[in-house]
Amino acid sequence: MPAIDELRARLERQLSELERSEPGVRDGADPEDLHRFRVAARRSRAMIRASRPLVRDQLAALDRELRWLGSATGPVRDLDVLIGRLRKLQPSLEPDQAGVESIIAALELERLERRDALVALLDTMRYRELLDRFAETMSGLHVVQHRVSLEQLARKELRRLRDGYHDLDKHPSDEDLHALRIRAKHARYSAELAATTGGERFSDLAFALSDVQDVIGAHQDAVVAEQRVRSLVREEARLAAGRIVERERTRRKKARAALPAAMKAVERRATAAFG
Repeated sequence: MPAIDELRARLERQLSELERSEPGVRDGADPEDLHRFRVAARRSRAMIRASRPLVRDQLAALDRELRWLGSATGPVRDLDVLIGRLRKLQPSLEPDQAGVESIIAALELERLERRDALVALLDTMRYRELLDRFAETMSGLHVVQHRVSLEQLARKELRRLRDGYHDLDKHPSDEDLHALRIRAKHARYSAELAATTGGERFSDLAFALSDVQDVIGAHQDAVVAEQRVRSLVREEARLAAGRIVERERTRRKKARAALPAAMKAVERRATAAFG
């Protein structure tokens, strides 16, 4: 399948996933519906970025609207992740479970407010126009630069990831690691796109890149958890908050230690993919 047809087909699948997940996002009963919704928007943006040398600015307006959608859905998803994490930790924090429950209750109240705002956003004309723009853009999408291949796009995103990793300090900041995760995400989705024409070697590379993304994602989740818990501390929850922060710092340390091995796995898969 030509690169442009594969790109169009993959983007259309993401649009279908947005539409399929939307009722669950509105209902709010299963946090995974919002997760799938956000993944569809993220995948779309990553593919748009990777394919820019192929299609130039045809997808730029759609990308801006997907960025807006991602920003709007992020706060609720962050709270879903954090509440789920604290629920898992709670049984191991005896005798401080009551303090944990008070922290969770405050987060759940905020989540309700954030969800109301999100559902209201899904009722706006801007959101409906985003879906319409998505569909309309796909029908007219065409190649501008014919000499660009999906493999070249994957190579470019991998190079950006490598450069970002090599530029890290010995003890990188949380912000620098988060930026590296974004590069890993772009490289992963580009490799997945290249796998449609390049085969299993690019699927293996995408799998290794997803491990890097997961390692840094666990680190970022721990950073956010500590920040949010600290912001919610009240006297009756002070001991519980301290124990949660201790656990999250341990998780951050483990993630940082796991990153070099994850990147070495990417290099092995990249050698097999690109030769």
